[in-house]
Amino acid sequence: MRGIRQWMSDHREVAGILVFLLIIIVIGGASYGISYAASGRSGKNNVSVPSSEAGTLAAAGPSGENGQTEPPTTPPGENGPTVKPIVPEGSSEAGSTQTAPESGQAGESSEAPPPTEGNTAPSVGSTITEHGVHFQIVDEQVTARIETNLRRVPSTEKDEDVVAKIYNGDWIKRTGIGHNGWSRVEYEGQVLYAVTSYLSTDGSSSSVPTYQEASDNVTAKEEVYLRSAPDSTTEENIVGSLNHGEYLVRTGIGSNGWSKLDYNGTEVYAVTSLLTTE
Repeated sequence: MRGIRQWMSDHREVAGILVFLLIIIVIGGASYGISYAASGRSGKNNVSVPSSEAGTLAAAGPSGENGQTEPPTTPPGENGPTVKPIVPEGSSEAGSTQTAPESGQAGESSEAPPPTEGNTAPSVGSTITEHGVHFQIVDEQVTARIETNLRRVPSTEKDEDVVAKIYNGDWIKRTGIGHNGWSRVEYEGQVLYAVTSYLSTDGSSSSVPTYQEASDNVTAKEEVYLRSAPDSTTEENIVGSLNHGEYLVRTGIGSNGWSKLDYNGTEVYAVTSLLTTE
């Protein structure tokens, strides 16, 4: 002890500094011990909240977007499904229900579309094409000059195409006159075809066709009967037939849809629409 005192006496300044440092260490250690003891009792650091704000936070709960309060959510799997936040009215989030516009609102029309040109009946004087024949539209009543077949197609090629027959005094409506000697008619709600020269608008029962002079070689498109008279209502006037690739000289083209042909020096008739120069 005497040695320490002698040393301190000899080194007063150094001894004063050491004593000051020792005091600081002791005070710091005591403060840390007090703080640690206090936190150990609570188990966590307490953050003080002003009393005026604490009550507001407890009542309001967590704040949602746009300043609106959201209810607390429960994690999936714990006490039921997750409660979804309330979506504000007008929100564009997926899953929001949008009301469909009522009938009559903008963007919808309750009126039927206007009719198109395709739904309009052709006018008198216009031309339509059916089965390769150009028909000028007419609206008139006709009767048969002689017994006349009404056919599904403007051709005498197949007998099974005959739907009905009309006689002089049976009036039907003609709706078109074709360029090849056929007429388009309406019969019991059906569109049918008849040889124009067999029809009359004045009720007459005879027809005198005119023939335009011709001089060309023709053959049948497939096969055509050669007849002694321009009449296809009977088979008694058939004198022969013409097949495709066989040629005869045509001497006249009639207004009744028939052609005059020279058949081994005999004048015969064949339906003009069934002949070709090719």
